Amino acid sequence: MYHLTALVTLLAIAFYFFTSINVSRSRTKTGVKVPAMSGHPDFERAFRIQMNTLEWMPIFLPALWLFAIYISDAIAAAIGVIWIIGRIVYFIGYSQ
Repeated sequence: MYHLTALVTLLAIAFYFFTSINVSRSRTKTGVKVPAMSGHPDFERAFRIQMNTLEWMPIFLPALWLFAIYISDAIAAAIGVIWIIGRIVYFIGYSQ
């Protein structure tokens, strides 16, 4: 089984969910109403973080699982954790 890769997949999805909540909070804080996707710079940064993460998920997740299946579950999970840490660093840096 691929327990470690499954855990990393759940962590990646949780991070994406966190970015979605961050966009919602930013909308409320800055007054950008739905369906607008631009307005206040703080909202636009939060929205770009969420969308950039979403844009990379279809590349990251299949590659992660293919690596786990054909090479190693543990190594795939380690690479996945590095990707998530990179996303967190991106989140912090781009937010400021």
